[in-house]
Amino acid sequence: MKFCSTKTLVDKARHGGYAVPAFNSNGGTYDIARAAIEAAEELQSPLILQTYEPNVAYRGFEYCGLQAAHLAKDTTVPIALHLDHGMSLDSVMEAVRAGYTGVMIDSSHLPIDENIRITNEVIAAVRPLGVAVEAEIGHVTGGVHSSGHGGCTDVSEALRFVEATGVDMLAVANGTQHGIFDIQDDVDLDLVHELRTKVPIPLVQHGTCGIPDDLLSMLAQAGMAKINFGEGFRSNYIIYFKEYADTLDHKGHPWKIMQAVKDRLKQDMKALIVALGSAGKA
Repeated sequence: MKFCSTKTLVDKARHGGYAVPAFNSNGGTYDIARAAIEAAEELQSPLILQTYEPNVAYRGFEYCGLQAAHLAKDTTVPIALHLDHGMSLDSVMEAVRAGYTGVMIDSSHLPIDENIRITNEVIAAVRPLGVAVEAEIGHVTGGVHSSGHGGCTDVSEALRFVEATGVDMLAVANGTQHGIFDIQDDVDLDLVHELRTKVPIPLVQHGTCGIPDDLLSMLAQAGMAKINFGEGFRSNYIIYFKEYADTLDHKGHPWKIMQAVKDRLKQDMKALIVALGSAGKA
């Protein structure tokens, strides 16, 4: 199975009025990656399988690429392999060499002119290779480079950024944060509608932990073509693992616990796929 470009999936979603789930594997955690691919296959949803750069420190980009290719080898749905919050051109190129078909370069913490310069540097390097590029304007706090001083995306800045870079997709800030939350529902849907109307490329939602499913549906319908998920999976992985370690008749076999965790996470992911409207869109 050959991974497709992230751009192909999000362009189709933008025109179709749904969002592609972008599930973060926590740096190539087998059970999370397998749950994501199985969920997408069972619901016939396109999928973006992501890795967040700081989480790759343990296993490396090459492992993540090989693992994803192995898990997806018999899959019938389109899957893109995407770098989340790439920190430099060097790390972007390492991901591309490992088989990633989309990358995010995150310079949203920098002044807009510097963000434009770095994003264009990445585009020049990877677009000839057929790799899609995501960038961010407005700063979603709580993630890599986070200064704690975020703010909602300014529409005029978003337009300037897209015109100056020609980037393939744009992550925007609309009131959410990266991190683990029980609830996040203070989202500026009016801003999303305005950005969808005025910005001519697919929009990306970051910082989704705690957003209720009905609000996720509204975000997808309002114009978010790619919606990222990660913190909830890694948090629930620990919760589920402990629960099954304490209650499952695993006879000391870690894989039995991990299989149960995978199946539980898959159900969580399937609910998100339904909320985003991507079921049956493969």
